[in-house]
Amino acid sequence: MSIKRFSFSQIKEKASRMRPLLEKFPLSELDNAFLASNEYAPLIGTICDEQINSDDAWDYPEWLHSKVGTLDPESLLKLELKQLLREYLEDKWPARMNDKDKDDYLEKTSKAIKDAMDLFLKASKSPISMFEDRTYSALEVFFMLRRIPGFGHKKANMITRDFIYRSLGLSKSHSWFDQVKRNSPHFNVVDEKFLDMPIDVHVVKVFNRIFGRKFAPRGWQAELPNHIADILAFSKLAFPDFPAKLDQIFWNVGREYCYEGNPKCLECPLNELCEIGTLVSK
Repeated sequence: MSIKRFSFSQIKEKASRMRPLLEKFPLSELDNAFLASNEYAPLIGTICDEQINSDDAWDYPEWLHSKVGTLDPESLLKLELKQLLREYLEDKWPARMNDKDKDDYLEKTSKAIKDAMDLFLKASKSPISMFEDRTYSALEVFFMLRRIPGFGHKKANMITRDFIYRSLGLSKSHSWFDQVKRNSPHFNVVDEKFLDMPIDVHVVKVFNRIFGRKFAPRGWQAELPNHIADILAFSKLAFPDFPAKLDQIFWNVGREYCYEGNPKCLECPLNELCEIGTLVSK
């Protein structure tokens, strides 16, 4: 089964039923003392935050600082960052990653960190001072972040969305935003309705299962490009004021309930509107 089997009224009905569920999924807060005090720490954590455990990605900047004594761009550019990252992740690798995946991650991530440091050094800016003391539109921030090495559309969307959450007072802390705000008190991000939601494997998996597809033969990662347009359209039906809010539901459901091999359908908050969940309940 796929979304092609459903009428617009059925799709719209599923989208409208998402809105009251939002409150079941509190926003995650990017906040610890080190991330909040070092202008390069949130940047490095963001670059690392894919494929590995998110908590490990966000803890890496503090570990790196404790190891080498600084996160200054000139100093980091002189270091063997790939080897340092390998040392940090030695006992933290997800079981699903094989040796090639690990080496690819180390190569790509360490290069992105160095390229980002080089970019900021040449611009005489930092991830904090790159923003002026004014209001920005969501799309301006998105495209500013897209220039940073290691920032694909998902990460740029994710950080822009989190900046908007802070601007609207929907979240209580965000180490990157809060550092910018201390430096530039008038900094805010608006026009949230124009920002697309970030899309990852969890989002694609949950979206497909809501519309009746339990498994993807080649895996959900391979399916991701085929569903982006449908998911973005669905997010605008669910939250026309701020489409990126849908990620708050899908990402959490994907991680906590909608497992690849044995989804916890009976416990899932989306059970009653999900085609797969409804089948399991019967």
